Amino acid sequence: MNIFKAAAKQLYETARQEGRLIEGRPLEELKEIALRQEGVIQTHIGSVAADSEPMSRSAPHTRNSVDHPFGDEEAQLADQMVESLKKERLISLDTYIGDGRDGVSARFLVPEQYAQIAYGLKLLFNHPPLVLDNPTYTIIYYTDEAFERNRAKKLVDKDISIRLMLGDKRGDQVKICRNTIYLGEGKKGIFQFEDWRIKAIDKTGIFLHAGARRDSLWVYDQETARMELTDIVTAVAGLTATGKTTTLCRKFTKVPLERSEMIGDDGGALGLDASYAAFEMGGVYVKTEGLDASQPEILRAAESRDAFLENVALTQYPYMPNFADISKTGNGRAVVSRDNLEIASKSLRADRIHYIIILTRNPLVNVLSRLTPEQATMQFIYGESIESSGGNPEEAGRFKREFFLDPFMTGDRLEHAMIFYDIVKRNKIQCYLANTGTIGLKEEKVTLRQSLAAYNDLVRMQLRFSLEADHLGYHYPIKCDRANLDLMTAYRLFDDPVILEKRLQDFYRGRREYLEEFEGRYGRIPEPIRESLPYHYKEFSPREALDIE
Repeated sequence: MNIFKAAAKQLYETARQEGRLIEGRPLEELKEIALRQEGVIQTHIGSVAADSEPMSRSAPHTRNSVDHPFGDEEAQLADQMVESLKKERLISLDTYIGDGRDGVSARFLVPEQYAQIAYGLKLLFNHPPLVLDNPTYTIIYYTDEAFERNRAKKLVDKDISIRLMLGDKRGDQVKICRNTIYLGEGKKGIFQFEDWRIKAIDKTGIFLHAGARRDSLWVYDQETARMELTDIVTAVAGLTATGKTTTLCRKFTKVPLERSEMIGDDGGALGLDASYAAFEMGGVYVKTEGLDASQPEILRAAESRDAFLENVALTQYPYMPNFADISKTGNGRAVVSRDNLEIASKSLRADRIHYIIILTRNPLVNVLSRLTPEQATMQFIYGESIESSGGNPEEAGRFKREFFLDPFMTGDRLEHAMIFYDIVKRNKIQCYLANTGTIGLKEEKVTLRQSLAAYNDLVRMQLRFSLEADHLGYHYPIKCDRANLDLMTAYRLFDDPVILEKRLQDFYRGRREYLEEFEGRYGRIPEPIRESLPYHYKEFSPREALDIE
């Protein structure tokens, strides 16, 4: 028996019968309800602002029914939820996920006192108001007596429970969020349910922690020997705060008829046929730390009256967002409407992905490297990146490994990796690794300008890579047009071979430890994939070649 589903149904039907349910409301009415709640502010420009508790996802307190089978603790949680909310006025927000074509829907149940969550989620998944008979996913927020005490504690010490029932069929999926009012728990609940549905229930591909962009550019065609207007779709995968949204929301267009558009910014279904479908119809949930004029599209949208600001510093009256002030948290957020993003496409879908760019932050890594399908799969398995304030504020900025750069992954990781490998190999998707952090011995910042120039060169086919492998086994840039080649390759920026060797020894030790743990849990990785990236140190020799298909 699905105790979470039964509890969710009881909660909804009882509130409806007793006249405590607010449902089927349009965006503007949810905004009005939110602004009546304590602690919710209307800024001078008309947007809604509120702080959450905690100010990030609660990863240390989250479990799912596949990786951690449910028992008495979860049964008690479901009972406690129903009891805690039995007299509360509840907002029920029903919506379709993505563009609705896959028949997937969600219901969010939120106490009226936290109406800002419902408003932000409505803005994010915006579809016309509706009431569903049997939503695919259900996500419930509630708080109890420990909620206020949590404010003074570190995240790991807070009394929070977040549980996701994944189930065997559509409709089984329920997430209970106890003692968190962070909007990201709702968004990432949908993310995790989609992750599971696509791979384990519908079996139509996998869900990637990747946004996507479509560029229509003049590219030289070798067959016709002339410039042709060519559509190129690029998926960009990475953990929070590594530059996905920034990369996806900048135009590459330079001459007439060229066009750039952002399909989705955070996650999407990668089909077995290499198709892509984003999952947020109404808006984008952006990180506001460092948001300034260098990201004009996002800044304009975040400063509009339609935005929802979460944990963003405000000036004294008149209240205005101050994105440069991160004294409150480095995880300030804004839900911005796609209608206010000129670069946002009308469609959430692409028939085919041509390129996948994997984002990392590591001074040992080139600004951009070419990967074989085997290397791309292994790179995703290693999941090398950094922690962010959105995941665990106490660990923000530290190196971490996250399988497929996806903290919401469930089930057999090796199976997931092999599905990805099959999709990339069969559909001949070209894969690349991009460093958006610092590079070289002096850890010089990889500027946004340099990154965008490299991506622009890539999609215009003006970037060439070595046949030989570098010090990390990657194929490094040897020719470009817009990017600064002198600052593209990491090994050139390590002028002390002793320090480089020490760092590589440490790096490979981490890979070996991770590999041993991974294979001990999920089984042996096929040899061609396992050996495609090195995990033992050997001196770099430019003459050692790797074939590229």
